Amino acid sequence: MDGKTHFITGCLTGFGVAQYSNADWLTTASFTLLGGFTGLVPDLDVSGVLARKLSINKKWAILLLGFIGLYLMSSSFTSPHTYWSKQLGVLLGSGLLIFPPLFIKQKWMLTLTGILVGILGLYYESIWVILLGIYIVIASLLSHRSLTHSLLGLFYFSILGYFLEKEILVDGLMFVCVAAYASHLILDMKWLPKNRKGVKLFLPFSKIEL
Repeated sequence: MDGKTHFITGCLTGFGVAQYSNADWLTTASFTLLGGFTGLVPDLDVSGVLARKLSINKKWAILLLGFIGLYLMSSSFTSPHTYWSKQLGVLLGSGLLIFPPLFIKQKWMLTLTGILVGILGLYYESIWVILLGIYIVIASLLSHRSLTHSLLGLFYFSILGYFLEKEILVDGLMFVCVAAYASHLILDMKWLPKNRKGVKLFLPFSKIEL
């Protein structure tokens, strides 16, 4: 199923939870947006809508490394270094100009984003942010429709939702996370004619596709 469908279904799920819990308009809007976000989360294992929005653009990383390379090269000639220090500066600078555009992949930027989110969570001592960072890192390293599309992934994100609700003190946040995440798995199953492949819900214990 495409990202747009997952997002809309997630939004409707969050809205439904808000209506069920008689939430005010601000909480309803928050639940709806959280549902839309969570509905896209399992697809962080592929270059989907959410992955592209969350991850740092590799062009910025390449540009930054390029500037560092130019600085190393220029400082090698202008500073009073020894001959070998100058050669090393030129070599490192040239490497930072030449190799990043050839080898840096956008998916690595998602991994870096996850690491930064995790560090942010550690800094603010926020368990759910740490868990989100870990999830992003792991998802960026997985093949599509593997563990993020399993009951294990759903269980992990439900724990994240539990700590989110506990820290923000808004009842129903965990339910939104669980329901919206589950909606993604259901929409990716083979019972829908649009899906050529299903999901392996019982990974890593079984590869049965549903």
